[in-house]
Amino acid sequence: MLDTISRQVLSRKPGHLLDIGTGSGILASRFYQAGWEVTALDFSEEMLLQARRRMPAAKFILSDFSNELSQELSGISFDFITMTYALHHLRYEKQAEFIRSLIPLLRENGKILVGDIAFETLSDLKDCQQRFPRDWDEDEYYPILTEIEKQLSDLRVHFEVVSFCAGVFEVFPIK
Repeated sequence: MLDTISRQVLSRKPGHLLDIGTGSGILASRFYQAGWEVTALDFSEEMLLQARRRMPAAKFILSDFSNELSQELSGISFDFITMTYALHHLRYEKQAEFIRSLIPLLRENGKILVGDIAFETLSDLKDCQQRFPRDWDEDEYYPILTEIEKQLSDLRVHFEVVSFCAGVFEVFPIK
């Protein structure tokens, strides 16, 4: 998952990147080390402390994205917005709404890349749930491509399957 997202971001010259749910900064630090200006957002002060060790000159925002976008993002635009293993914490009805709320933060030709435990269809999700009932977490809402596409029909949504239970959503405005 991280390699799939990294390939896309690192194929462009360094710019400005927002990493939502950055955790300890494992993914964001790849971009930081390649010369990207990184803004890292997380709800955990401890995780941001760990991320700061990897990216001392990055900008850090302590905020819970599940409530609303931080006001600290106002007036800033990004070439990429990345998010890994975090969207599934939002209820299904909030996922597309949240992704849509990120669009105004994109620069021209900017993209949102969301990597997560995710499925192309509801049937795929149910198959995985049946295969791995002990590992299934009923409190998480794994993104489903067909549902997100319906709600974001005015945006370009592409899904790259990374494994039988994971993928990367690429979202950007249609020109």
